[in-house]
Amino acid sequence: MKVTKVCVGAIAVILAACATNGESTKIWAANGYLTPGPTGAPNVIGEYADRSDCLEAAENWASRQVVGNPVFTECLPMDRD
Repeated sequence: MKVTKVCVGAIAVILAACATNGESTKIWAANGYLTPGPTGAPNVIGEYADRSDCLEAAENWASRQVVGNPVFTECLPMDRD
């Protein structure tokens, strides 16, 4: 019984090691919507290496839209291998 638990544990460690093939590079995707919420297809603002750059780009995009129209922006993390 103990040998089975050890084998299962070893297999789990091996699978976890295979799943993490080094550090992935996280980038941030800025999206803008010409609605007050995330509905429909977004306007892709861009991809940024830093979250603060993403938020700044989203804010700049929103400020260039028609005054009075509600808009929505978001910055989402994306993993790239």
